[in-house]
Amino acid sequence: MPYWEALGRTAVAQGTQESADRLTQFLTYSGVDATISYDQEHAVYVVSVPQEQADLAEKIIQCYEKKKTEPRREADCAPPESFLSRAPVFVCAEERYRNTTGSAYALLTAGAFVFLLALIRFAMVMLRYRQDSAPACLLDLCMGSVFMGFGIQTLRKAQAIQEKIAEENAFFTEAIEWFVSTYSSFQLDNTIAAATDEAWLPLEERYFLRRDLIRSYILREYDKIDPLCADYLTDEIYVSIFEKPKLGQKKTEDKKPPVPPRSLLRSRKVAKS
Repeated sequence: MPYWEALGRTAVAQGTQESADRLTQFLTYSGVDATISYDQEHAVYVVSVPQEQADLAEKIIQCYEKKKTEPRREADCAPPESFLSRAPVFVCAEERYRNTTGSAYALLTAGAFVFLLALIRFAMVMLRYRQDSAPACLLDLCMGSVFMGFGIQTLRKAQAIQEKIAEENAFFTEAIEWFVSTYSSFQLDNTIAAATDEAWLPLEERYFLRRDLIRSYILREYDKIDPLCADYLTDEIYVSIFEKPKLGQKKTEDKKPPVPPRSLLRSRKVAKS
């Protein structure tokens, strides 16, 4: 039995790594919990989805294939851009705060600079060093006001994001600690070995199997978590378990998993039967 069937998933497509990557990203963008795995027996990459989303995934794949076979329009003949570069990715609150704050300070700096130029021009007009008209000075003041207004608005957004940083970081820390203290690398590998009938697995396939298993456990505990956030947590947990020095596996059987912040939750789309 393929391991994805043991995890309650259904294979919906297979092919090369590039085609499987594109389809996985397309399905994820469309709200389907799709993952990519490597089938050693047939030497192909398999895209699998939860059984309850199989019908929805097939409909989306049909639209995807139809879109690929449509004749290219002239506007589509631009230099090709990787689909992965346009795929949505999870950005943590701390990084969004840094980016938003940087944009706010850039706008405020530009507004202050334009205001300064307007004051200098006004002073030169008053001292008759220049013959600029009053509307020119007014235009500079309006431009400066626009920059400053956008800068203040962006800074308020950054402050709103800052309030979520502590809550989000606490959830990530507690979720990783909960997973590491509940599942060891030995347990994960034993589960994979049981699902693959103790077959020998190359390093690349084992990596995909481990990630899929970790992700399935995360989605089982947090059924309303954003799939992009689940991918982020999967990467962090994988590094903590398999790449960092061994962490002590604490016995916390009664410890409940933390509740994710509302900003990380989303309504999951379920295929209609």
